[in-house]
Amino acid sequence: MKERIFTAKSVDECLALAASSLGKEIASLKYEIVEQAKKGFWGMGASDAKIKVIYQPTPVEAAKEFLNTVFANMGLNEIEMEATESGRDIRLVLSGEGIGMIIGHHGEILDAMQYLTNLATGKVCDDNFHITLDAENYREKREKTLQNLARRTANRAKKIGRNINLEPMSAYERRIIHATIQDIEGVSTFSVGSDDSRRIVVSPDNQVKRQQKGDKKGNSNRSAVPAKKPEVEKPVFEKKFVIPERPAQVIVKAKSIDDILPDVEETSTFND
Repeated sequence: MKERIFTAKSVDECLALAASSLGKEIASLKYEIVEQAKKGFWGMGASDAKIKVIYQPTPVEAAKEFLNTVFANMGLNEIEMEATESGRDIRLVLSGEGIGMIIGHHGEILDAMQYLTNLATGKVCDDNFHITLDAENYREKREKTLQNLARRTANRAKKIGRNINLEPMSAYERRIIHATIQDIEGVSTFSVGSDDSRRIVVSPDNQVKRQQKGDKKGNSNRSAVPAKKPEVEKPVFEKKFVIPERPAQVIVKAKSIDDILPDVEETSTFND
């Protein structure tokens, strides 16, 4: 619930002003009299009546109030808003000087502002609704541009027989591409990536079949065990090395050379 103060020369005029400003019937207003009107004495000390109206704002009122605060902080004080309602769907069209600041590159700022408007309005109003924010019919122009892009890309994909990746888009714009190409024969779409990098891939049907065929062929090749190459017997080269035998040696211990010479002469000849 919200509160607003209305001032006029009488309580009845305050109620009429409140009903006109809030778009409600006087009988449905909940209000408190803050001050009664005073006539004063000879015009001195006179004051107007003042009432406090307690009300539940509509989604349109809550959205406009939020956007007016945002625009004031951006220095945009001449933005006009026109609202149209269709059931639970609300469309707010913005116009005025400096509208380019609200749109941004490919409507990025407009999408962000639309998300925040739905979030802020949902905290005030309990109704289930969705607000679409537009700026000088930008969304209608962008939708036609995306439809033309989808048709050109589909024709090119069929012509070259290869997949074509589009630039990253919002979920709203991706839905337009998917819906447009869905009615074109011989081509299909799918999305890759995540979050802000999510994009659409336009693929011709023959490319899909070629990929499936390649996958099957690749899987069969991977599952098969490669045949071993026959081992070639290498020639063996042998070379014999003859190690000459060394003469036998005998080591004899003695106190002097003279004691062992006879023994050496008897056994063998020692050559150094």
